[in-house]
Amino acid sequence: DQVSAKLAEIQSRLHNPEPLLAGIAAELLSLTEDAFEQEGEVGGEKWQTLSASTIRQREKKGHWPGKKLQRSPGGLAPSVQPFHDASRAGLSVSKPYAAIQQLGGKAGRGQKVTIPARGYMPVRKEGSDLELTPTARSVLMEMMADFVEGGI
Repeated sequence: DQVSAKLAEIQSRLHNPEPLLAGIAAELLSLTEDAFEQEGEVGGEKWQTLSASTIRQREKKGHWPGKKLQRSPGGLAPSVQPFHDASRAGLSVSKPYAAIQQLGGKAGRGQKVTIPARGYMPVRKEGSDLELTPTARSVLMEMMADFVEGGI
């Protein structure tokens, strides 16, 4: 009887996962903000340094030393927004250059410039897939376990 009651309680919680999903969206944003602050993956490697030419350009404009990715009001960091509903949670980014900063790749005229990945969101490219970083996976698994046990 106790096992059945506990299973019924868990099932009831799982019928409305929105509180969990709201928490997941907030945690993803928090990890992202931490990555911008630390200039590297939370619990992982720091971002590669800027190229010498980029540093020279920023020095000429009076923007160096400074942050590697834009944190100004119109920059990349404030464009990251959490979302959730009754069945999903995540982050959206409104800047067109967001993906190249996250994943790295070729950019510029003729795709001649290589931009190194500077992962600010708590995901990594693994082959052709995106996967949560180990820190994000651990935190979100703990949140889900707490939710199932009735802690959220």
